[in-house]
Amino acid sequence: MTNLPSIKQLQYLLAVHQHQHFGRAASACFIGQSTLSSAIQNLEETLGCQLIERENRSLMFTSIGEEVVERSRKIINDTISLKELTKSFLTPLSGKLTVGVIPTIASFIAAPLYHFCKETFCDLELVLIEDTSDKLLDKLEHGHIDLALLALPYETDKFHTQVLAKDQFSLVHHKDYSAAKGVVDFNLLPEASVFLLEREHCMTGHALSACHLNRASCINPFEAASLHTLLSMVEHQLGVTFLPQMAINAGILDNKNMVATPSQSDAYRDIGILWRKTTGRIRDFKLFSQQLEIFLKRQCSLDFSK
Repeated sequence: MTNLPSIKQLQYLLAVHQHQHFGRAASACFIGQSTLSSAIQNLEETLGCQLIERENRSLMFTSIGEEVVERSRKIINDTISLKELTKSFLTPLSGKLTVGVIPTIASFIAAPLYHFCKETFCDLELVLIEDTSDKLLDKLEHGHIDLALLALPYETDKFHTQVLAKDQFSLVHHKDYSAAKGVVDFNLLPEASVFLLEREHCMTGHALSACHLNRASCINPFEAASLHTLLSMVEHQLGVTFLPQMAINAGILDNKNMVATPSQSDAYRDIGILWRKTTGRIRDFKLFSQQLEIFLKRQCSLDFSK
C-alpha cells in the first residue's frame, strides 16, 4: 500500500505556513515544537522532497513546498466538507452556523434575525459576524464563516449565490425641503444635494445605479461613514439621500421630520446569500435559505408592520 501523508501532517504544514514560525505553529496546534518538527520532517520523507528551508531561527518554504501547501489546503477543505456532509445528513441544521453580514444589512436585521433563528431552528447556534463585503468574501473563501449575506450586485463568481429578497430604495428628505418634492427624475435634483455614504460602502454604488442617478454634479462631495451621519445632514435640510426599505422598516426615520418616497419599481438592491461551492453543508444551507428568504422579504416589505 502506498505510504501517504496524514491529514494531521498536512494540518501542521498549513500551521507553519500561516505562522511562518515553528514555535507559534506548535502553540496554535496545542503540541510541542519537537512534535511538530518531527511531523514535518516525516512528511518531507514521505513526499521525498524538501518543503521548508531551515536556517537558525528563520524558515522559508521552497517552491514545491508552496505548491504542496496549496494542495494541502484543498485536501483539508475537502475533508472538512466530508465531515460536514455526514453531520448535515444525520442532524440537519444543528450546531454552530457562522453568518457574515455587511453593515448596511446587519444594522437593521441582526437582532430580529437572532430571534427568528431561535424560534425557527431550535438546535442551531447562530453566530453573526459584521464586516465589509470584501472582508466577508475573504473569510468565506478561507472557511472562517459558513455563509455571507451581502447586497448585490457584487463580484461573487467564486461562490454559490442565491438572491433572497429585493430591497427597494426610497428618496428621503426633510418634510420642509421643497426642492425634493415631486421629483421623479433624480438627475433634476439641485446641485450637490444628494448625500451618500463613503464609496467603500457598496450601498452607495447600488443606490446610484438603481436610482439611475448619473449626473455627478447632483452629488455632494461630503461622504458619510454611517447612515446616522448621513441622516443628520438631510435632517438639517442640506439635501436628500436614498435609503433601503429595510432601514426604514427598522425605524431609522422614527421621530424625525423626514419623508420617504419609494422610487421606481426597478430601483432596488438584491439581498443575497453565498456559500462555498465545495461545502458539504449544501442541504443545511438550502434549508436555512428557504426560511431566511421568508424573513428577509418581510424585513424589506413596503407593507411592513412592526
